Amino acid sequence: MGAGTYQRLPEWPGLFVRPAHAGAPVRGMDAASRPAATERSARVKILASLSARIYAVMALCAIATLSLGGLLLHSSYQSRAAFDWVGHSQRVIISLNSLQANLGQAESGLRGYLLTDDASYLANFDDNIARASTLRDTVIELVQDNPQQLQRAEALRSLATDKALVMTRAVQRGRRVGATQAANPVSRERGRSLMQQINAITMAMRDDERRLLLQRTEDANQSYELVRVLLFVGCPLLALLILLLGWQIRTGMTRPLENLLDAVNRFGGGDRDARAKVAGGVEFRELARAHNVMAEQLASAIEQSNMAEAQLARANAELVQRSRALETRQKSIELLSGMARRLQAIRDEGELTTVLDCFLPQVLPDLAGALYVLNHSHNLLIRISTWGEPYANPETFLPDQCWALRRGQSHEVARPGADIVCVHASGSVPVERMCEPVIAGGEVLGLIYVEGLSSPEDRFRLELLMENVALALVNENLRARLREQSIRDPLTRLFNRRYLEEAMQIEAARAQRTGAPLAVVMADVDHFKRFNDTHGHEAGDALLREVAGQIQAHFRHGDIVCRYGGEEFTVIAPGASLELICRRVDELRRAVREMTIEFRGQRLGPVTMSFGIDVWNAADERSTDTLIGEADRALFRAKRLGRDRIEVVPPRVEEAAE
Repeated sequence: MGAGTYQRLPEWPGLFVRPAHAGAPVRGMDAASRPAATERSARVKILASLSARIYAVMALCAIATLSLGGLLLHSSYQSRAAFDWVGHSQRVIISLNSLQANLGQAESGLRGYLLTDDASYLANFDDNIARASTLRDTVIELVQDNPQQLQRAEALRSLATDKALVMTRAVQRGRRVGATQAANPVSRERGRSLMQQINAITMAMRDDERRLLLQRTEDANQSYELVRVLLFVGCPLLALLILLLGWQIRTGMTRPLENLLDAVNRFGGGDRDARAKVAGGVEFRELARAHNVMAEQLASAIEQSNMAEAQLARANAELVQRSRALETRQKSIELLSGMARRLQAIRDEGELTTVLDCFLPQVLPDLAGALYVLNHSHNLLIRISTWGEPYANPETFLPDQCWALRRGQSHEVARPGADIVCVHASGSVPVERMCEPVIAGGEVLGLIYVEGLSSPEDRFRLELLMENVALALVNENLRARLREQSIRDPLTRLFNRRYLEEAMQIEAARAQRTGAPLAVVMADVDHFKRFNDTHGHEAGDALLREVAGQIQAHFRHGDIVCRYGGEEFTVIAPGASLELICRRVDELRRAVREMTIEFRGQRLGPVTMSFGIDVWNAADERSTDTLIGEADRALFRAKRLGRDRIEVVPPRVEEAAE
């Protein structure tokens, strides 16, 4: 640190003094005088700071304002208290005068009544006595703060009470025996004595209150005079301090700011060597130094900006390249968006395959691959779309044959020998390949197999493709489940009546077109209502599930087994002759009769079924629309003829020949 620099004092934030070692000690100065000289030097440096001078004047202004305000507030409190005491003394005097006056008026009225026997003199007697009673209590309340006056007030209340009692008795006696007879010298003398004592106490209390009133009035005047003095002295002093503050700000800021503004204007006009003069208070000297440092840095920055232009040109070239990449990516996104809109509108798996076959070659034109869907019922991955003629392209494979499905994440083989090749892709030409599982909601939906994956753009497209394909497969699975729920009976998992009607139309049209026989079986559980009433509805549901299982077990995979309603079932057997269908139905009848139903640890049964069969063939001229109705009537005959039997609608070939 040089001799011209300053260090910050910890006890004076924002102020600067010259360090102790900046100059040599004064010759002839002893050790005792050095601290004093150092202290004077510090005060001089402190006062050189504009902010210190402003803070000092502001502190004086604040102290003066607070002091003046405090004194005025204290004086106002004293004045208010003095005026309150003056009012208090006046109320005591007024109450004493009123008490004395009411007792005097009551006594005068009593005296006039006794002398004249005129009751009109007593017109205000009761009111005067009542007011006197109230006033004596009021006086006691008012002088609670003065023990001497309180003692007098207590004596006054006792005398006033006795006086009121003497006068009241005289009035009552006069009203009873007459005013002339009521005059009693003894009572009159006692009343006079009481009134004299009351007057004496009242006078003493008034004199004391007048003395207090004079003293309190003098205190109030003194407080008022003090407020006037404070205002006359404090306000000019405060105004002087404010003017001093303004003068300090004006003189300490104008010249340094003009100097600094001149340097800024010259530098802004192109004079790169323009610097501010370091002068004025400590703050402005620091500001000038900071400006000069900034000017140096700015000049250096201008020089460096020319160098940055070349870098900017290179950055622009990179930006153009990235912009082109973004345009390419935007086209990819638009293409995938179009594919996504079409995937949302598909109705079945066939349309899904059509959309994928159309868009996959466009989304990944430089790659080859295939899309597989997981068939949960067969535990197989089935190829539904392929593009670009991949080397490994099996129709189906097991999930365990793919490392991506085993691990639940991407499996990439960047080069031969870099990682294990999946079984479903082994044996093909060694190329870069990747298996990406299609997963949604934690459930594996399928797999995308890609060959030749290399660029980041291809990986970006593949990620977006995965999301769209996953959403499409989820929607397709949801549609399939909803379709399954709409055509299946929830209790037996057989087809419901709605599906029966659709299937009957399709199979009937196929039979008429091909000439193949078409058999319809109507079956009903015998005495099912009684079984339900005996064992309960839950047992009845268990029975229907067992019967449904037996029916499915005794018919072919291509036969359509439906729950017609309640305990009634229908079977459509395309291509089954009368002999074949009768044999199967009889096997089913015997199996139902021999089956054992266990429900909650209890064996239920036995159970039998009745059947009605109708078979249509090419020689039959009747319409296929009557098959279900005829089979149902045959079932009704089987019920009527004893149940646990089979009734067949006889062929109508002869009728057709006739």
